Amino acid sequence: MKKVRFALLVALVLSSTFLYAEATGVPGLHRFVLDNGLELFVLENPSAPLAYIEIAIRGGGVAQTPETAGVFHFYEHMMFKGNSKYRTAAEVSSAYLDLGVPSWNGSTGSEYVNYYFTVPSDRLREGLEFWSYAIREPLLDPGEIESEKGVVVSEITGNYSEPRSIYAAGIDRRLFPKYPWRRDPGGTVEAIRGVTAEKLRTMQRTYYIPNNAALFVGGDVRADAVHQLVKEVYGSWERGPDPWAKPQDPQAFPAVRKTAFVVYPDPTVNPRFGIAQIYYRGPDVGRDPASTYAADVWGYLVENPSGRYKKALVGADLGIPDPNYTGAYYWTQKDGGQIVFWAYLLAKPGQGFAQRAQQLKERIRASELTNMKIDRGYFGEDEYETVKRLIENQRILELETVEGFLGTLRFWWASASTDYFFGYLDNMKKVGYREISAFLDRYIHKNLEIVAVRVHPSVYEAEKKAFADAGYETLGADNAFWWKK
Repeated sequence: MKKVRFALLVALVLSSTFLYAEATGVPGLHRFVLDNGLELFVLENPSAPLAYIEIAIRGGGVAQTPETAGVFHFYEHMMFKGNSKYRTAAEVSSAYLDLGVPSWNGSTGSEYVNYYFTVPSDRLREGLEFWSYAIREPLLDPGEIESEKGVVVSEITGNYSEPRSIYAAGIDRRLFPKYPWRRDPGGTVEAIRGVTAEKLRTMQRTYYIPNNAALFVGGDVRADAVHQLVKEVYGSWERGPDPWAKPQDPQAFPAVRKTAFVVYPDPTVNPRFGIAQIYYRGPDVGRDPASTYAADVWGYLVENPSGRYKKALVGADLGIPDPNYTGAYYWTQKDGGQIVFWAYLLAKPGQGFAQRAQQLKERIRASELTNMKIDRGYFGEDEYETVKRLIENQRILELETVEGFLGTLRFWWASASTDYFFGYLDNMKKVGYREISAFLDRYIHKNLEIVAVRVHPSVYEAEKKAFADAGYETLGADNAFWWKK
């Protein structure tokens, strides 16, 4: 996942009538904190008579244990099954129609849970009240709980035979061997079958509290009016003990004790290619934010199709046909940062994918990454400047809509902090050779990797012995998921 941030030039895509908000530095954006700790962000944009409302809590996979894996996701389902005002799923659906809501949803990620919809701006109060009832006063009816278990279990078991899910679970299990359940918001069948109303209430009391939540409202609204409404609707929500007061034990670093090799027979891969990916544990934004800025800039630098990195790989007889067939990126997370290199390798007679993936790893690590660290000129000053302008320009495009801006803000509110979000561009602009070199030294040269290859099952069968002889572990549904012993 590419990182998204706020751009200094976001004013170009927002109305020129916006007021300057001193608290955030973003035109049209206002931030408030209620006495109970609930954060409120309001983005004024009167371009359409609509109001977007999103509420989020810090939680999801990162807050799980093996016994509770999936409970946050199950609770998300129960938000739509009835509350103290709309007592059944049918009444909830009717309420959406009455509010003029065209679509609504919720999601459970590895580091947050969120719920959102858009209403006509003259229904703002009703929209705020709707989510207040759903978040604060769910019925959690035992009959509905038992009925919903079948739905959620079906979602989980559906992943058992889905190639993308098998592969992702297998990598997560190996890249995060200490706490793999934190990367699995879907959870386990066993945990879901053990869900009770009391378990859900316990989770609610712990995480669904105002000082662990934020409201994001945007559109044809006035910040002061929204603030007043939110105080009236949410002001009585009682705060609780901070669930993050005690720092979490970090994921393992390095992830493995020696370089690990895995191969996955993937029916979705074209037989003419092998897909090689190399994974490193990267910086976690909560523990080493400085390295994340360098990682971002580095990620854009190596994506330059005419840059030194891609030229070296395409011209190294590795079977990479074009600069678009290889790349690298850094994925920012609070509790699961990772660095990923990837390449599509064309099949070659007499040259198996096991050997070529190892050659790719050596070419990247021993040659290119070493040169990046020691050669100040590996990336030119003009490349640094181009990348920084590119990041600014892309942020403008990504943040053109109210929903897009507030969704981005919510993501970084949960995974990092709003201060990180607002200060991102200034910190990114400070990155140069020195910062890139330090990032590579810590997270590549003093780290160990997982080399993964995906090939079509027919290719795997033809090269099965070569993979085994080279020390590759074969990945499948029986050893991909963390809960399978």
